Amino acid sequence: MQAISVSEARQNLKKYCDDVVENDDVIIVSRNGNGKENMVWINLTVYNELQKAKQNLEYIQKLEESFKQVEEGKVVVKTMEELEAMANE
Repeated sequence: MQAISVSEARQNLKKYCDDVVENDDVIIVSRNGNGKENMVWINLTVYNELQKAKQNLEYIQKLEESFKQVEEGKVVVKTMEELEAMANE
């Protein structure tokens, strides 16, 4: 992991891009000179893994909420015929 300034990033963009892509490095670009948040450069594979983990977490949270609703008796029971009728509407 490296922490650099925006001006350093600007001067050596190719080097830092290569570090991220070829060496799986993480670059923190400091932008706090004017009150802006810092940013992080990561490679696309890591980004995609983070996105997938986020989606999985959201799915797990939905499942947990569903289980809670079942435990509390907040369910609707339908027969197969009722479900088929709903599908044909």
